[in-house]
Formats: sequence, structure tokens, C-alpha cells
Amino acid sequence: MIKRILFLLLLCMVVGSADRVGQADETSSAMRAASVEERRILAELREARQLLQEREQKVAQREMELKTLREEVDKKLAELKERRAELAQMLAEKDETEVRKAKELGKMYEKMDPLKAAEVIASLEKDLAVAILEGMRGKSAGKILEEMERETAADLTVSYSSLAE
Repeated sequence: MIKRILFLLLLCMVVGSADRVGQADETSSAMRAASVEERRILAELREARQLLQEREQKVAQREMELKTLREEVDKKLAELKERRAELAQMLAEKDETEVRKAKELGKMYEKMDPLKAAEVIASLEKDLAVAILEGMRGKSAGKILEEMERETAADLTVSYSSLAE
């Protein structure tokens, strides 16, 4: 089978070069073919050439499709990177706003009676309570923690100390 393909390719090259040199059309080359075997081989060559051309067209079409798809994927990736950057910026702004508001709340609680502030802060979510204590001066935060139950004060202190690290 491989020998036959090699023979066909070699014959195709010979016929192709003969076609280029002499510019003979297919009918004249078929008439020159002396035997039935040569005509059959020439027909197979024409058929093989046609198949190769069709394959080349399919490959070219698929390459174009792949190029288009690659461009679309690159475009989508660029959009995703842009969105990721926007989200990161929005999250940073949100975190900054939360810190600022927690500091403002800390200043408000500093002005309150330590016992009342301790009651309110103890009832808040732990993360918010720690953020409020973080926004206070140490002396005011200490007075408020002093007024809390020992377990609550200890829990908030541990959470506060882990933020500092």
C-alpha cells in the first residue's frame, strides 16, 4: 500500500511537471497512455489530487475557524481580567469604607457610658465588635471590655489580638 502511494505521488509529480512544461491537457495525456494500467493510474492520480485539494480547503477553513475562536477567547479573557480588576477595586473600596465606618462607630461608643457600650458591643456580631474596639483608643476599649462578662471580653480580646498579627 505504501509503495503504491509512493508510486502514485512520484507519478503525480512527473505528470504535474509534464503538465507545467508542456501545458498538455488531461485528454492528451490520457491518449498518450499506452496501456490500460497507465490510464487507470492516471485516473487514480486525478482522484487523489482532487481529494488532496478538498482536504487542503477543509484544513484552511478549519484554520480560519480556529483563528476566529482564538481571537474570541482572547477577547473574553481580556474582558474577564478587566472585570476581575474592577471587582478587586470595588472590594478594596468596600473594605476601606467598612474600616472607616467602624472607626466612626468606635468614636461614638467611646463617648457612651462604658457599661452601656459594653452591653451593646457584646450583643453585636464578633467581627463588627472587634472592628469597633479597634477603632477606639486603648483606654476606652479597656474600660468597655472591663464592663463585659469575662468570657465575652476574652473572646473579643483573642479576636482583636489575631487581627494585630
